[in-house]
Amino acid sequence: MTETALDRFWELIFGAIALNPKAFELIQTLPQSNRVALYTLLLAGFSQAIGQAIVLFVNRVKPIRFILSLLIASVLFAFSIGFWGLSTWLVSRILFDDSVSFSSVWAAMGLAYAPLIFSFFIALPYLGVPIQVLLSIWTLLAFVIGLRVALDLSAWQAFWCVALGWVIFQILERTIGRPIAAIGKWLSNKAAGTQLVTDMRGLEQLLQTGPQISPGIYRTGNKAGNNTDKG
Repeated sequence: MTETALDRFWELIFGAIALNPKAFELIQTLPQSNRVALYTLLLAGFSQAIGQAIVLFVNRVKPIRFILSLLIASVLFAFSIGFWGLSTWLVSRILFDDSVSFSSVWAAMGLAYAPLIFSFFIALPYLGVPIQVLLSIWTLLAFVIGLRVALDLSAWQAFWCVALGWVIFQILERTIGRPIAAIGKWLSNKAAGTQLVTDMRGLEQLLQTGPQISPGIYRTGNKAGNNTDKG
């Protein structure tokens, strides 16, 4: 039986976390490497969603919808990062080799997000932001190493592919990507079952107001109170 990348999933994950080039060499040669890249991104997205789950708590999202929201956030994360891979692929084709396959870039990029599996630590008070910065730099280094291995580039060539790809991704995200972002926000609200408040001021107001009592319950309470008074 032929060994696949899925068979060595955790070996590849820990290799990428250790910034070991051999892990990125393996994912370029083993079958089902694209699935490993996708699963890694979904895990990273799920972990990041857990780290940011305070937003769901403050918005008082119900338990089942809470889990659904985490899953939707994972998919949206992987979908978003895929566009960065696409822009990096285009840059690499233009600058270095027009025969570069998107599959090679996708595999390298997906595995490079292995460090973000620890994103749930960003929920820690005071340490959350430094951890987030550290994980972002860690992921960037992994992507550069992965792209260097996948495309046989120098470290600087790989860095510029990643950097220029990121710039193009940011431009697209702020222009033609706005409708896609709006769809993503709509999906998040649908999964949560409410219009999610995500800005800091709005979250602070929600925390201050506390749980809201529905009018129906309030009326029932009054009736019960009135009956008690009559008794």
